[in-house]
Amino acid sequence: MLLTLRRRPLLAAVILLCLGIWLAGAGGLLEYRISKEVLAPPGLGHWLGTNEIGQDVLTGLILATPTTLTLALATALVTVSLAVGAASLVVFGGSFLSALVFRCVDILQVVPTMLLLLLIAALVSPGFMALFLLLVLTGWSDDVRVAAAVLRREALRENVQYARVMGAGWVYCWRWHLFAALRPLLGALMVQNIRQAALKSAGLAFLGLTDPRLLTWGSMMQSAMDQLYTDAWIWLLLPPAALLSLLLHVTLTLGDRRLRSGAVLGSAF
Repeated sequence: MLLTLRRRPLLAAVILLCLGIWLAGAGGLLEYRISKEVLAPPGLGHWLGTNEIGQDVLTGLILATPTTLTLALATALVTVSLAVGAASLVVFGGSFLSALVFRCVDILQVVPTMLLLLLIAALVSPGFMALFLLLVLTGWSDDVRVAAAVLRREALRENVQYARVMGAGWVYCWRWHLFAALRPLLGALMVQNIRQAALKSAGLAFLGLTDPRLLTWGSMMQSAMDQLYTDAWIWLLLPPAALLSLLLHVTLTLGDRRLRSGAVLGSAF
């Protein structure tokens, strides 16, 4: 990833800018105040204008960035960890655990994920933690079969088998052999899950199904829908939509193109 950033200085600048916005929003350095300047267009006082209750749009974007990014990153990290853990049980846990894990995966994949998300979100209006748990519990099963296939292939390689013959345990093999071999796959799965978590959370917020107190890019886009009949939608809807698109583009750029084309995953089957 460092090599990619060195070759793409613009991408590195974008990441540093997002990190600065993240720190500013999470540190409570800005105040999202209500004012009398309702639906003011972009200008010197408000670079991106104000919303229907006079709140500065730029300030809202900065404050929504930590929540949006943290939710996507944390969901991806925990989802991939659970998927790899379940795949390890499939490969190393014996036939009973393998069958049990795959039955759980089959049960979770019978019901469409988005339908389940919409139903639960409509009932509970999840906040940050509830939305995080909801995304994790409905997303980890999607990667188990791929992770298990690649893990089984790597576990059968000569270096791993030789280490096992010499008395090495699976923990040692994981640390010194399997993890290094799985690193490209883990990176690809992280990129995929960050993108999916960002889209799902933004979609639920855009539909008004999350806690209205949870400020995200999706909730800002949902608030902008009331102004579609005025020119205010331009500075209310486009900025959060542009940031969401930028996040998706960055995750795709950082991902390994060879993995996204299916070269490594295809050889696992």
